[in-house]
Amino acid sequence: MTLTRVAQRAQVSTSTASRYLRGQLKVQPETAARIDAAVRELHYEVRPSATADGGREHAPVVALVVPELANPFFAALAEEIATAAAVSGASLVIGVTGRQAQREAKVSDFVAGAEDIDGMIYVGMHRENPRLLQAIADGLPVVVLDEEIANTAGVDTIGVDNYGGAYQATAYLAQLGHRRIAHIAGPRELSTTRDRLRGYRDAMEHAGLEVDEDLVLHGPYTEQFGASTFPYLTGAAQPPTAVFVGSDIAAVGVLGAAELHGLSIPDDLSVVGCDGIRVGEWLRPKLTTLQQPVAELARGALELVHARIADPGGGTVRRSLPLQLVIRGSAVPPKH
Repeated sequence: MTLTRVAQRAQVSTSTASRYLRGQLKVQPETAARIDAAVRELHYEVRPSATADGGREHAPVVALVVPELANPFFAALAEEIATAAAVSGASLVIGVTGRQAQREAKVSDFVAGAEDIDGMIYVGMHRENPRLLQAIADGLPVVVLDEEIANTAGVDTIGVDNYGGAYQATAYLAQLGHRRIAHIAGPRELSTTRDRLRGYRDAMEHAGLEVDEDLVLHGPYTEQFGASTFPYLTGAAQPPTAVFVGSDIAAVGVLGAAELHGLSIPDDLSVVGCDGIRVGEWLRPKLTTLQQPVAELARGALELVHARIADPGGGTVRRSLPLQLVIRGSAVPPKH
């Protein structure tokens, strides 16, 4: 007899029934009575979840939800979380949403309804996910990583100081002597995009430089988008001599397409990226970038979800880690 049948008989969600039966969720007395009655009537065998001294008899199973694995940043993040999970004794399952809102919702539903999944680390690419909010309300231990999700103020989060990193990258280009600095940004609705754009604007203002709105370009975090920006950069009345790119994978597209548009990097256009993906070290020139603390993010996210599984009623934790500017060969002073 599946847990889903128990939940249907008790008129609650599968997630609520699962977490109540494992001692991870407190419910109203009448709800508890309905679930207990359904378990008895359907002869459902409850999986043991705790020992007499409060310890868990089974290693926790954690779901990691990521937008894609084609982007090396998400692939590296998944690899680090998998390594940290193995060290901690936890099992990890990974769901890939393809950067699609509908798939993010479906995966959230699946994880919430899975009897054997104890918690979730969620990396989204859309601010709205009502199914995730319902899973959290039903008691699923969730840690939101990287992008902010709307209406999750009471949920544990871990991310980086995107504003401070973008400010540092843009200020570095200004210190090199660049006066026309473009910004290739991510999707408008994402918190990373907004924070990096704000850091870029403030650094430009504090350096006494004007932001040309025609040189602030929004699009997905992909190589294709980075490569597609050249008609806007080179077609400007006053083309930029430098660009701060909101993701390394888009910066890879910029470096790859520059020669097709008659530009040499860094002689004609200096480039600074963001994420610190490994491939940046193998490009020619090597990519100057903001390094994400991927290992620390992975360990921190796993620690938070473990803590939330063990203590569902604990206080909300919000962590922000710094980005580090790694100077390589793709950014130099302008020739003129």
